[in-house]
Amino acid sequence: MIDLSIPVLLEGVGMLFVVLAVVLIVRNIGMSRRRGAFDCSLERRGVTGRSHWSPGLMRFGTDRLLWFRALSLRVGPETTILRADLLDVSRRRLEARAQGEEDSYLVEFRLRGGRTELAIMGISSGAALNAWIEAAPTGLVIGDAD
Repeated sequence: MIDLSIPVLLEGVGMLFVVLAVVLIVRNIGMSRRRGAFDCSLERRGVTGRSHWSPGLMRFGTDRLLWFRALSLRVGPETTILRADLLDVSRRRLEARAQGEEDSYLVEFRLRGGRTELAIMGISSGAALNAWIEAAPTGLVIGDAD
């Protein structure tokens, strides 16, 4: 007798991987086509205390910045930076590592509660972030005189 359960099981697992890949691709395309989304790598800290740079997309909201990891099935943002929590934003220009690449900015967000987020983004995205910060509605920024 021939047991056909293993090939059927392998087909099922293969189809599961194909479906997950399609969902991941559709999610990433949908996120990148939304207004106010740009490529941005965020420094992530692991449980061991070591940090690494994780690529993703950051999106402007009215009162927050939303960051989505590039390769994730998570529907919502992984990190949210509220405009009201921003104490200071500083940026430093990083030279391109290879010939023909664009320079970028290392942006440091200092937030309430002593939290700090580091991000790397392109020059044009850094200019857009600066405009977003300056265009804050009255009363949403710490130290706002109005």
